[in-house]
Amino acid sequence: MGVPKPLVRAMTSREVAAMSTWQRLRHAIEDLGPTFVKLGQVLSTRPDRVPQALVEELGNLRDQVKPEPIEDILAILEAELGCSKDNHFSEFEVVPIGSGSIAQVHRATLRSTGELVAVKIQRPNIEKAIHADLEILAWMAKETHERVPSLRPYNLPEIVEALHESLRLEMDFSNEARNAALFCLRNPHGPQVFAPRVYEDYTSRRILVTELVHGTSPDRVVLPAERKRELARLGADSIFDQIIRSGFFHADPHPGNIIVTPDGRICFIDWGIAGQLTRKMRFRLAELLDAVVHLDPERVARIAVAMNETGRRPDEERLEMQVTHVFNRYGDFRLSQIGHIIVDLIYALGQNGVRIPRAYTMLARAVISIETTGRKLDPEFDIGAAARPFILSLARERTRPRSVARHLMWSLGSNLQKINELPGDFQRIFRRLERDDLGINLHHRDLEPFGNDVQKSANRLSLAVILGASIIGSSIVITTGIKPLIGGYPAIGLVGYTFSGLLGMWVALDILRHGRHK
Repeated sequence: MGVPKPLVRAMTSREVAAMSTWQRLRHAIEDLGPTFVKLGQVLSTRPDRVPQALVEELGNLRDQVKPEPIEDILAILEAELGCSKDNHFSEFEVVPIGSGSIAQVHRATLRSTGELVAVKIQRPNIEKAIHADLEILAWMAKETHERVPSLRPYNLPEIVEALHESLRLEMDFSNEARNAALFCLRNPHGPQVFAPRVYEDYTSRRILVTELVHGTSPDRVVLPAERKRELARLGADSIFDQIIRSGFFHADPHPGNIIVTPDGRICFIDWGIAGQLTRKMRFRLAELLDAVVHLDPERVARIAVAMNETGRRPDEERLEMQVTHVFNRYGDFRLSQIGHIIVDLIYALGQNGVRIPRAYTMLARAVISIETTGRKLDPEFDIGAAARPFILSLARERTRPRSVARHLMWSLGSNLQKINELPGDFQRIFRRLERDDLGINLHHRDLEPFGNDVQKSANRLSLAVILGASIIGSSIVITTGIKPLIGGYPAIGLVGYTFSGLLGMWVALDILRHGRHK
């Protein structure tokens, strides 16, 4: 079975000509299939690697594709259930209510309770198709990273690895079920904001059964303007509460992942990928936001260096200049710009070799997504007004005497424990020295291109030896008069000369061809 292809309308040459480069790239990605759509979606969460304009365009990627034949889908469903679907569902609609690149969703009725449910079923053979695509992408990324120095700062192999991890999580529906359940457990806004209830008894790695939530997307909801404004603020409050208070948040709250119910409630769906911030990361976020609010590029650079995951120390003066350029681009700071400023800052940091935790890029995208969703409900929606009380709350939590004391006590206890462990560590080192069991591991970096060159040189040398031996052997045979003869000369010797000539020409052309690229 082939990989499903997106259903895209054929565009006229005039429509294509009117598109920007990034728009054309987005349409090309949609045509390439599910793996590349997911790659684009992962890139849209990596503003440290790609420009903001491309991040925004890739955020428009949607993976609506042609549904699979119902026989194949039911085969997956019944294999996961271990029995016929009729044992658990009194009704099952064969026409899906949603169809994505990885799965499709069908409406059904539970036989045991009569409840309406949504059954998300993974497409057959999708793992094999995606795995094959990932192998090709990994090879291309590795070769490009080694052979194109100008693209090395983007670290393409790392992006493909992030795609692999993202798809691994997204194709395990039990992970999505756990994320939705965790949100419901920590959500302080219920029942006004909620996630669909998960039926764990029917959920596995390839199927997910949840309550069926009726409603429309925010851009199609029909409600009074005042109620729309309330919903926009409620959705933003929920996202900022997830990020600031809980540290666990929906990573992509775009309009397609939010349902507004007929009674005016908000439902977050598609919890396949979620962000997670530790307490320390949330406090670092408070420091970073405070530095941004006060337009302090020196402090932003210092905080970014402390957050750097690579452990390498960048050129702080150059980094500070890049941060200053970002601030100058926005002029006077407004909280309504916070998501876009963070995205631009992350890109500037990435270009200077600073890699901060991916969760920060995910939260920046979540803020931008909820702003877009909020403006679908209320054109005058101000994300800054919604963010302000949460940012102030996080700042107060970080500087609260109890939090400071707790941090100091934890640091003191941790350092005392390390000091207490030092004698034991020294003893282990000395024992290994006595046993001659202490070694040093050296890891070579970026030497593979050199190794490839050495291997090519060795291959050419081997061919040269074979060529020389063939010429010498043919010269000896040509003087012996061994039959059969061609034109009075031994045929074996003439064949040897012909082979030597062809081999010599191939070696010479190979050397000239590769010499022009160096």
